[in-house]
Amino acid sequence: MCGGPTWGSPSPMSARDPSEIWETGVDEGERRLGRGAAGLAATGFAGGADVFFSILVLAVTSAGLQEVMPEAPAHVIGSLTFGIGFAFITLGRAELFTENFLLPVGAVWAGRATLGSLLRMWALTMLLNFGGLALFAALFSISGVVSPSVLHTAGTMADTLGDRSALAAFASAIAAGTIMTLFTWVVAAAESAGARLAASLLVGFALAVPSLNHAVVGFGEMIFGLLAGTSASGWGDLVRNVAIAIAGNLVGGVGLVFGTRLAQVRGEPGSESGGHQPRHGGNGRSGDATPTGAPDGSPPVAKAHS
Repeated sequence: MCGGPTWGSPSPMSARDPSEIWETGVDEGERRLGRGAAGLAATGFAGGADVFFSILVLAVTSAGLQEVMPEAPAHVIGSLTFGIGFAFITLGRAELFTENFLLPVGAVWAGRATLGSLLRMWALTMLLNFGGLALFAALFSISGVVSPSVLHTAGTMADTLGDRSALAAFASAIAAGTIMTLFTWVVAAAESAGARLAASLLVGFALAVPSLNHAVVGFGEMIFGLLAGTSASGWGDLVRNVAIAIAGNLVGGVGLVFGTRLAQVRGEPGSESGGHQPRHGGNGRSGDATPTGAPDGSPPVAKAHS
């Protein structure tokens, strides 16, 4: 049939093998780790602000739906909107602390960056994620900015996290770290903005529906409810939950997903990826100036297929 797909033809989502995705990801991880403090702070603050708008849209949608249906189905339907912030992050190239559990870790593993640069990146990104969230949570907690029903829903979202036992919070955090780092791999593999957008919306839904304990999202949900005065949780609950979330997210993201993808890449027939690959001059391997095909080190634009 003319114009139809054929066996072996490139997929519109991703035609690249795992080794190629890994190599592109290591280059991107090295680029991220090579930025100065101002660049890390800017992308971190933007990422926190973007996530807050996911939280806000979820609260507004759920509050509105609760006028005509019970709370549980309202939350499920409202969770379909949660990916908007992740779409902003992905297309606008902002960053979350938990989004850097794969590519920069791969760059350190390959010997292309230091552990110190990774820890510096994590710390700055996390602090500025929290700063962006806190600022916008404070603005939208002011009386009259949003309706009381939205602030009440924000309190309910905060209490969902604050009321969990330590074990439940940790297990939920492992799941959140796993999903978020899988999302990073899928975005690295995607060859079009449309595919990255679809992945963003899906990961947002997957995090929001079960209220998974994601360090950045959880901080935003809890501080919104606390500043609004509609949460029964306290500031101690916020600190406890964030600490548990960070630990669990690291286990899920670095311990499970990074380890699994590394094993996958090293197990590919004829693959030389996944090992120690320090650079030998310039910004690219073997002296190449631009490893990823774009001035800022972003993944190359996929070629159109007829």
